Amino acid sequence: MATRLTRLLPLAVLGWACSTAPSSPPEAETVERSEAAIVNGVRDTAHPAVVALLLGKDSSAGGACTGTIVKRDAARRIGWVATAAHCVDAGVALVLQTEDYGAGDFIQYSVIDYEADPRYSRADLGHDFAIVRIGGVDASTPVIPLTGDPDDLVEGMQVTSVGFGSTGSGVNTTRRSVKKPLDRVTPELLGYDQRGSGVCFGDSGGPVIAGSGASARVVGIHSFVAGGCDVEGYSARVTSGLDFYAQELEKVPEPSCAVCETVATGGTGTCAELTTSCLNDDECRGYYECIGDGKKDPAECFSEFPISEGPFTAAKSCVCTQACADECVAEPSCAAVGKCGYKLDEDDACTSCVESACCEEMRDCTVDGRCALCLKRKDSFGSCKRNTARLALAACASDRCASECAGSTLQTIGETAPPEDADAGPPAPAEPASGCSLAPSAPDAPVAWRSLAISGLALAAFARRRRR
Repeated sequence: MATRLTRLLPLAVLGWACSTAPSSPPEAETVERSEAAIVNGVRDTAHPAVVALLLGKDSSAGGACTGTIVKRDAARRIGWVATAAHCVDAGVALVLQTEDYGAGDFIQYSVIDYEADPRYSRADLGHDFAIVRIGGVDASTPVIPLTGDPDDLVEGMQVTSVGFGSTGSGVNTTRRSVKKPLDRVTPELLGYDQRGSGVCFGDSGGPVIAGSGASARVVGIHSFVAGGCDVEGYSARVTSGLDFYAQELEKVPEPSCAVCETVATGGTGTCAELTTSCLNDDECRGYYECIGDGKKDPAECFSEFPISEGPFTAAKSCVCTQACADECVAEPSCAAVGKCGYKLDEDDACTSCVESACCEEMRDCTVDGRCALCLKRKDSFGSCKRNTARLALAACASDRCASECAGSTLQTIGETAPPEDADAGPPAPAEPASGCSLAPSAPDAPVAWRSLAISGLALAAFARRRRR
């Protein structure tokens, strides 16, 4: 009996799926809860190319899967991640390279596009292969290549399975691995006896690895379990998908503003630090999600997350004016940001001088969020005159743009100083922030179908993810 299982956590979409035997349409099996992801495995430190995939909210795989960086083009800064087809059915939002994404210590890659093997069907669950293209890789990005044909696999051969998921005692966000002998080898499948250890929820799309070190190769892609996670586990055999993978690994996205943006905001890209800082902040992450979701206009998102518009604008400005100035010169969204971040409401002479002589101070103010809000609200808070970034910008404008910005509140931080106790700072959000945390919450009470998830982290305003 085949099983596709997920887990549910508040605010979440970091789920995982296991689906089953490819011969005939499976009958869904209902379970109260899972036991573990890498059952009786160990924390994995040997395979940094194995990454976590955060998925779209409507994914049948829940909110997260595992994948493997199998190729990199350091010159173009593009990488290819092999995963399972059922992991990309509702989109991939983000790829995280880390041993523990719950610790906030990760390299995040934005997604350029993704493609599932066209032969894949939920009806028979065969050819469970997909490729996700990511931006921001460099020469140091780890890779584990796909196997060639033949792969020399035989029953009884020891292989290593790697993935992210629960250990059975609450939520787990670490990469884990387990070594198993192959119990079954067919042209399309690799099977394992899972009594005692094996793969389960959250390992979908993760690799079966033969060999070690420089000789390591991905020989299988975790796909499904049959009879439960402690009975039988199956992975799609890579040699049966080599035609698909060979075709996808040769495809390079056409240069565009969207691709440049994805490269700039991912990995070690020019603007990646600004993006990663936001992902590690609940308030800022909530604003990103609100903007990317597209269900609310920017004014509503600003009302909910007022101090997060600045960091968002800083990252967008970095893309538009630094990393991708040529590629994005005609991009309408770039017209809404200034050369150094916040777009000043000053005359041309003052704006030009500040963007030339005080660009660093302007960027610092925009990143600060509260400083950017002071500019947006005409320094109407008492705290604006105590904000370090705002003071630095005013000092620079007074010193280097004295004549160009003469009489401007940019120099004086408002026309008159509000009473010091009139306002302790920027207003509180109109409603509680709904941004999620990368550190997961405790699970709900058991239910039949459960999905673990991190809220969308929808960065659509930055990287236009699309299925080609």
